[in-house]
Amino acid sequence: MKIKLYKLLSRLFLIYLRLVKATGELVIENKHLIKENTMVGYWHGDSFCMQMILSEMAASNDGINVIVTADKRGDIIENMINSFGAKAIRLPDGIRMRQHFRELIAFSKEDSGILATSFDGPLGPLHEPKKLIFLLASEAGKQVSSIHFKYKGVIRIKRRWDKYVIALPFCKITAVVEDLGVISKEDLRSFEKLRQKLRYYELRNSRKVGGSYYMNSI
Repeated sequence: MKIKLYKLLSRLFLIYLRLVKATGELVIENKHLIKENTMVGYWHGDSFCMQMILSEMAASNDGINVIVTADKRGDIIENMINSFGAKAIRLPDGIRMRQHFRELIAFSKEDSGILATSFDGPLGPLHEPKKLIFLLASEAGKQVSSIHFKYKGVIRIKRRWDKYVIALPFCKITAVVEDLGVISKEDLRSFEKLRQKLRYYELRNSRKVGGSYYMNSI
């Protein structure tokens, strides 16, 4: 019963996502930074709109892989990203993820594809980046890009830890891709500098294109 429910929810979300994409305006600045053999990070609250970016990426890049939680929430996300050719890498939350780390490092070293994940997911705190994507990039010697969003015509769910954003039909979304460079061991040792750079990019690109609506529920 639950499996059928999750599949139904996935279909409904996909229909809605296609409606938003068909009626809204999506602009991607610095799109050239999203390229083969790199890694991409974003804030968890932007996950809904990131689905549209991922579908754009999949249209011109093979091998889009997204790190997704292994719990039931991830079932919906996996079904959605599979619909446009991306693949989910399912990982348990928290300390349980450690047993999969070697396998994940080996996967990240492959010389193809794009690996995407949220910086502060799956459970926050808000805009506090975890080290996971940077550890993987340093092991693989790969470039990391961050994606930041400007919105007009969206709902923000204030009571969620990530201030989750749901785009509305006829919205305007501007996604700005920033280059964090090839991540080294030294970058990991001075992780605060990476954190500050992400905060700077977020502040620089968080100017609203227009109004947002807020929901106090959920």
